[in-house]
Formats: sequence, C-alpha cells, structure tokens
Amino acid sequence: MNAGFRFSWFFVGILLCCVACDTEDSPSQLQGDTDGDITESEEMEEAEESYEFRPEAAAKAFQLYYKERVERAVIAYQRYGVFGDTGFGVTIGKAGVAREGDHLEIVPGPNDNNMIGLSVWTAWNAYKIFRTRLLALGMVRMFEGLAFMEGVSGHPGLTARNAYPGWTMVIDGNAGTATRSRNDQTVVSPTPVSADLESEIIHAFFDGLQVTYRENPADFMFQYMPATEVGPYCVTYGFSMLPDYIRVSDCCTSLMQTPSGYPWSGAFWSNHNSRDNFPDLGLGYLAAMEAAGMDDLDEDVKAAAQNAWASGQRVGDSVQTYEGRLMTVDEHHDYETLTVAGEVRPDGETEIEDLGSLSSCPMAFLARAISTEGLSLPSPSLPLPGSIEFIMDGIFDECKASETVRLCSDIGEAYCGKDWKNLDELHFFGTPWLEMAQEIENDSPGSAETLIGSFQDDYYEMTLGMMALVYYARIQKDFALLEEARETVLHLTDLMRTFADIIYKQTKPDRWTRRRYEAALFDAWAEREPIAEDLDDFTRAESAAAYLDSLLDFQEATPAELLTDEEISDKVEDRLSGRSDTVKARYEETYGSTPPMRRTENGYEARIHTPEGTLEWQEVERPRHKVIGGFKLLEALPVCVTNPEVLNCDWARLGCERPDLDTSGAVDESDLSRFESLESSYADSACDDANDWCEGADLDRSGTIDENDRTFMDAAQGCWYDID
Repeated sequence: MNAGFRFSWFFVGILLCCVACDTEDSPSQLQGDTDGDITESEEMEEAEESYEFRPEAAAKAFQLYYKERVERAVIAYQRYGVFGDTGFGVTIGKAGVAREGDHLEIVPGPNDNNMIGLSVWTAWNAYKIFRTRLLALGMVRMFEGLAFMEGVSGHPGLTARNAYPGWTMVIDGNAGTATRSRNDQTVVSPTPVSADLESEIIHAFFDGLQVTYRENPADFMFQYMPATEVGPYCVTYGFSMLPDYIRVSDCCTSLMQTPSGYPWSGAFWSNHNSRDNFPDLGLGYLAAMEAAGMDDLDEDVKAAAQNAWASGQRVGDSVQTYEGRLMTVDEHHDYETLTVAGEVRPDGETEIEDLGSLSSCPMAFLARAISTEGLSLPSPSLPLPGSIEFIMDGIFDECKASETVRLCSDIGEAYCGKDWKNLDELHFFGTPWLEMAQEIENDSPGSAETLIGSFQDDYYEMTLGMMALVYYARIQKDFALLEEARETVLHLTDLMRTFADIIYKQTKPDRWTRRRYEAALFDAWAEREPIAEDLDDFTRAESAAAYLDSLLDFQEATPAELLTDEEISDKVEDRLSGRSDTVKARYEETYGSTPPMRRTENGYEARIHTPEGTLEWQEVERPRHKVIGGFKLLEALPVCVTNPEVLNCDWARLGCERPDLDTSGAVDESDLSRFESLESSYADSACDDANDWCEGADLDRSGTIDENDRTFMDAAQGCWYDID
C-alpha cells in the first residue's frame, strides 16, 4: 500500500529522503494582436499540431487499438473495473467474479490507490478519436463517477480512494433494467438517470447477462471476505466499527459510512485520500474540464463532464482553502469535523507526517490548476505543508528548512533549492547522493531497492502531476506554461530512468524495463519525444489490451478448496507479523490464540467484533470467485493524440471491418490474398467511389493501392469483430 511517504525506510536508508519526496489571475490564454498579424500562440499551435504521417506508427496503433478492440476493452472495463450504478461508475482495481451460465456475481475491492482519473483520461482520449456511441456511454458513467466520488461524503471538495453506493444492484441485460436494494429494501438512487439512458447503457455493456453487483461493504466485508482474504479479515476487517465505518486498513484508510441526513446516506467511501492519489484524480477532472468546454459532443457526455468538472473545481478550491491540504472525516472525531487526511492512523497511531498535506510542487500547482483560480505564469507561491525537507534538514548538505511552511514558486522546483533538472547535485555528507546509491548497489546488488525502491511509486505520482499540468496548459492554450511543464516532465523522466538503472537493472530486469517504459510513456503523453527502445514496441500495452479482451470470456465458477484450521492460523500469524504493536495488541486482547474464523464440514464460520463486543459464530461464504485486477485501460492510446508520430490512430479509427475484404468478421490470409489480387487488377487504375475504392483494396482511400495499403493490411492480420 502506497499511502503517503513512509519514513521508516527513510531512517533505514537515508538516501531516499532526498527526493522522496500568489496570484489572483485566471488561467491565461494568449490573445491575438489587433492588427491581424499571426500571433505567437497561433504559430506555436500550428507547430504543435503538425506532424509527419508514419505508416509504422499507424500500423502499431491499429494492432493495439483498432476500433472494435477498443470497444471490447471498454465493455470489459465497464463490466469488471467500474462500479457504482448504471449511470455512474468509479474504478476499483480488484474484483471477485463468479460466473454461472449467463449470471455474473461481482464483488468489487476493497482496493487502495485505484487508477480512477487515469482511466477516465484514457477513455476520454478514446472517445475523442473514435466517437462511437458505446464509448460515449462509457464516458457518461466515468464522468458521473468522478462527480459521485466528490459528492458521496456530503462534504464539498473531499476526495476518496474509492467509493460504494452501499447497495446490491442487479442488472438484467435482456430487459435493460436494474434494481437496487439494501437489507432487502428497495433503494432509489439520489442521482437517477432516465429510463432510456439506463436501458441504453445496460444493453451496451451487459447485453445478454444478468449481473449482481455486491456494492454494500456491510454485506460483503463480513460474508464474502472472511474466507477470501483470511489474514486481513481476521486481523482488520472483522473489527467492525459500524454504523460509523468499516476497517479496511490499519495504517491508511477506512470505509466511512455516510450517515442519515446526507443525499448518499448508507454509502461508503474510503477516507484518508493521500496526496499519492491526488494527481490521478486531478487528471480525470482535467479530462472533464476539456470535455465541458467542447461543443461537438453527445449531449449526455457534455452534461456528465460539466458535473464532473464542477466537482473537480470544488476539490481544487478545498485544497486552496486549507492551504495545500486534503481534508477528510476520520475515525477519531464526529462526522461533521474535518481533519487533514491521515493525521492519525485508523489504528490510533500517529504518522510521522500526515498523508493529506501536499508534498511536491507538481501536486500543489495541479491543485491550483483545477481550482476556480486556475494557474498561469508567473507561478504563484503555493504552500507545501507536507514537504519532506523538514526531515531532510541536516542530512543532505543543501537542505536547510527555514520556513514554517515551505512555499513552491516555480514549476520546475524540486527540493532543497534544486530543480528537477539538477536534483542529482544534492550531496549526502559531501558525496553526490546518486553516486553513493550506485556504489551501494554495486557492492551489494539489491540494496538500493531496500533503501529507495518504495520511493518509485511516490515519484510516479509526482511525474503524473506534472504531466497533468502539461495537459492543463494544452487545454488552456497557455503555451508559456505548456513549454515549462513539458520541459519539467523531461527532467522528471530522466531522473525516473536513473532510479530504475540504479535500483533494478542488476537484479530485476523486468521491473527495470517496466520503469523505463513508464518514463517513456510519460514523455510521449507530455508531447516529448520518447526513447524508442524503452517503449519496447508497446509490448506492455499489448499485454494489457489482451487481458481485457480475455475477460469477455469468463470461466464458470468453481468452489475453492477448503482450508484447514492450521492453514487459517498460519495466514493469521503471517498477517499479524507485519502489523503495528497496536494492532497486535488489539487482536491478542480480543481473540488470543483462536482466530475468528474456522472450518466447518462443508464451509466456514466467522465472528465479527463490534464496539459492543464479539458476535457469535456465523456461517460465511465458501469462495467461488476468481479475483481479477491490475486493469490498465488503453494506457498507450493517448499517445495517438499527444504524439502521433509515435502512435497514429488514423487506421485504427477505420476499424477491422475496413480491411476485412471478404466480410468474414476477421482479417486473415484470405483477405491478404484478395488484396494482392486487387492490387494487380487495379495497378493502372485510380480508386474512387465509382469502383468502390478498387473494391475496397484502397484501404486508406488515398486514390491508389499503394505501399501504405499493404502495410495497413499486414497490420490488420488477426483482428476480428462481431458481425451483426
């Protein structure tokens, strides 16, 4: 779990800390000169949008993201990765799925650090490229999901790690209807959609299926989870604090239940949303900002985007109001009292630093960008109350934490008076800190990961925050901010590659290639030229796309093998071994040596500890669900928008149907053979409407059958789609 900066590793490995890390103007948009001359902004925009068409970029994009495959990916993601209601959904990156015939039962999460905003952004880019109705319906759900995330607590501007409406929803994909219930009572959504839109969404994503979504944690945490996650249940989940909250973590978050009197009464939301999650959500809200400002959209997509963007601005405004802090409702005060997220852990222990105070300049500037004030240059001075320089003071030679609260005043600013481009110049007692890290790794391979490996996740979020600022500047046409943010991304990704080389190259080559791939993807997203070999021909993007494809053919459910009581005890002891003294003492005082779960002849029984005491043994479910997760929705597809010389979706937009010359539903050797025959027949002919573009062989409709068409046909081999 990556919940803010963890400073236990700081004291074990001092190296990491080095980087582990006011204006009232509205966002600027350069104005044209009154004399009619071409302005600087117009010149830059024209330069930004011109590119060289590269057939190899179009071929690769087709292989990854041809239209029908993109729609299949979105169907799978909407079905297994997005949860809430028919009209809104929030990404939760783990689910248990049991299939019996045409019926699916799906239990989402709990899961920390979900890619909520990033998936909204990638899906939004897909909609911009392909503009199909199915993708529009997906955007309605995902934009409205962002609004739900901000609205579920009832406190404007609060964020969450994930959220549940607190009901069981049954979708009938044949009838196009859905029902919701809680404790066997029908529930009506506070934000219902029209019957027509609901039916359309259901038929798009659930056609022919009956799907039961168990979205009430008060149900599944105590019935499904005991035998599914034995250790976490016995040590944490089984200590219920209802009606106030459910424990899902002892260090980082709980599922707070929205009380009566609020629109979302009975819903649950994961509090202590740390700064690590903030750049992800910010990116999603920026996608909504872009969509809300566009006119050529489906009306329901635009309306959903406007709702989401209004929520995003409330989040940004809250961070400004609380001077760089994410607020929440915690486990130790009443529901009306807001506290800084993660000041005191759910287990009652105090963090060395809270989780909600922003700790890096990219996050602070992103928060200002999504607020109603907006962001432009010159950079405002923004508070950074979570800056780690107060801990670094006296350890690194250049770190002198003199301010009560650190201020960020420059887009490229990092730590200790350094920018991201020269952060390697920091010294640890006179020695360049990265040189020292490399020496330690050379002397004892694997040591660098122990010292600074966990920082990679935090650093990823900083880089994502800066990339989001690139996107913001592009939306605003603020080319001065755009250039500065893009340049900073390059410095951040250079350092990301350095970390990967030091930490993983010797001992974990797969992780090394993944980190360098992520850095290259950031460069491409931020409209910089990526290192081609680090993209590795997009093999990771292909794997992610294939995984989503595979989910549409789910296997039948089978009951899991029963655990013995000894195996149950072993799982509990293993879980306890890594917990805090507070958690160990709680468990020992409550259960001693007898776990709150045991095997019966055909299944299991478990106990729940409540504030009133421990309940009697009750039967719980025997697992039959397959746990899935790790979804990456179309992660490389935005490169088609930001860097079309690397990936170009011109051919992908045409889809598999275009090169399927024999209309079989798939492109194979038969289509290639027909293409070659037509290529010969029309060698001296122009292709146009009159000859149906040389009977379809002029795939790109350029007027001739040429080498580009041949490259297109070769790239399309193996694509398939459903013929209606």
